[in-house]
Amino acid sequence: MWKLLRVLFISVLILCSYYSFSFAAWPTGPNTKMLLAALGLVWFLFDSWRQGKGLPFTPLMIGGAIFAGVYSIINLLAVEVNATDDYSYVNYLTTFFVWIFSIYPAMAMLRLEYGQVTFTRVAYYLAGVSAFQCISALLIDNIPEVDEWVTSLVYYEAEFMERIDRLRCFSTSLDSGGVRFALVLVLIAGCLSADRELRAKTSHVIYLLFSFFVILGVGSMVSRTTFTGAAIGIFIYILQNSFSAVKGSSGPSKIMPIFVSVTILMTAIGVYLYNTNQYYYELIRFAFEGFFNLVEKGEFTTSSTEVLNSMWQWPKDTQSWIIGTGAYGNFIYGTDIGYCRLILYSGLTGFITFALSFVFYAYVLGTRYSPYRWMFLAFCAMTFIIWVKVSTDILMIYAFMFWLRPEDDTLIFKQAQS
Repeated sequence: MWKLLRVLFISVLILCSYYSFSFAAWPTGPNTKMLLAALGLVWFLFDSWRQGKGLPFTPLMIGGAIFAGVYSIINLLAVEVNATDDYSYVNYLTTFFVWIFSIYPAMAMLRLEYGQVTFTRVAYYLAGVSAFQCISALLIDNIPEVDEWVTSLVYYEAEFMERIDRLRCFSTSLDSGGVRFALVLVLIAGCLSADRELRAKTSHVIYLLFSFFVILGVGSMVSRTTFTGAAIGIFIYILQNSFSAVKGSSGPSKIMPIFVSVTILMTAIGVYLYNTNQYYYELIRFAFEGFFNLVEKGEFTTSSTEVLNSMWQWPKDTQSWIIGTGAYGNFIYGTDIGYCRLILYSGLTGFITFALSFVFYAYVLGTRYSPYRWMFLAFCAMTFIIWVKVSTDILMIYAFMFWLRPEDDTLIFKQAQS
């Protein structure tokens, strides 16, 4: 019983950071991520004092902070040069530390519970929390009592969500949720690819694959960005295992028969619901609109893709290309496209700095954890793919990895070599 309660507590900590939300009773107050960041900073300082190690910032942390600080300065210059008052990304250094420290309580609890933290252990929890978010979306949309309870707890823009008529999860929705779901799918695929110890555990593989398909199916109903993570995740799994097979080091795996079985089961459920229930018919049509259009019209396209194609907006002069226009918020240029919004805000100077920070994270972590280098290459690719649709970043998935320790590295490599 106590074990279950500890697991649930860790899950809540991860949900409140990775899928942070504001409270309905205090929508203008600090959200859960900010509160956890304050707790995480105090907890981190206490652990540093107790262990007598001072402030053990890693090269990854220092490098990330430098990139975030430089990016913040460039954005401030863009605001000053263009005489605007749009400080959307000027405080990115603060955002960086809020993300990093908000996950510290969860990582500290994982360490207390298991002794060591690995990518796979993080994947177990993120898979469960993400599956919960997806299931909650269907419950909220179909059971008024659940909708009322969630609404009393979590703040959301009710009028906007009613107008667009889209699924919302417990504490996420739209592209914000889709990006996070996609990253979790890449993490799951990366662990299944690299962790040989995991691949020998049937029940664990079933859990992760079942979660994978729940997140893929329902998550795509929330946001089609989810599918991008599934596609890249499956691609890196095939690629990594193909290279391992060529080298003769693939090792025993129960994944393929389980993957095929779960795929058949979930597909059968989807086909049944599509043909027998109008509600799920519409949701499935939306989630996989591109494939339906490919079959019916001979072209892989979606309504959102067509809208995005009309949103490409670029700077009009040399100064704007270099330092931007200092304007980002309030949908001022009428575009959702991340590349456009970021470049229009602080020019190529700001955008290149921002982009290089995520290349830096992927390179450092991929070099440090070589069995997972394909996973980090996939995260790097996700950064640039996501910006085609939305201007958010993927720092939230890296936040877990900022707190890995040398003793964790030993176990991570052991699992990859088992």
